[in-house]
Amino acid sequence: MSYKLTQLKPISAALIMCVALTGCATVDLNQVTRPVKSQIASEAELNIVQRAAAALSMVFRDRGFVAKTSRKRLQSAASVLLNGLEDKQIVEANAQELGYSATFKSDDVIIADIGYARSHVERTVAAAEIYLEIAPANRDLRKELISLEKALLASTEARDVFQASLQGKTLPEFVIYEQSVSNLRAITDEFGARVRIRDTAKLASRGVITGS
Repeated sequence: MSYKLTQLKPISAALIMCVALTGCATVDLNQVTRPVKSQIASEAELNIVQRAAAALSMVFRDRGFVAKTSRKRLQSAASVLLNGLEDKQIVEANAQELGYSATFKSDDVIIADIGYARSHVERTVAAAEIYLEIAPANRDLRKELISLEKALLASTEARDVFQASLQGKTLPEFVIYEQSVSNLRAITDEFGARVRIRDTAKLASRGVITGS
């Protein structure tokens, strides 16, 4: 694993066990961005992996690193049918939905954003590695896998957005971010493998595979 557990020395093993296996919602990794009040209730029971992945996805949307679901776009499409608005009006209504790379940003701003995004990717990787280390072999990891897949999708989309914003320039910070995304992909694949192994074992125990 690329992200060493020794880098998380401030978190004791007992605390990790409590958070990961009981779903305790009072501790985060390295001060992961807290959800707004409206999201706390729905995320209160999420474990360490789900919380880290949810924080990543939320921050990436809020910072414009990934596209938001555009209600304005849907409303505009409905308005065309109902009110006969011109295409030009639709474009203007959706101008602010074009995304991160739609407006010019200096290299310093992009570098800072890449670093901020990378910190969330690395926290998610760390949370996933810890959880996978201590989770019982028979634990169902499907929910964690889904959360990681969503985080990976957001991280990959952000990578493409940053790359477009850099307009062909290759910066060390971007290369490091790409490696972080690769690490997230690797640990997500490990969760996927565990889910497949568990599913196969369940089928075998029912005689589906052996035919017994």
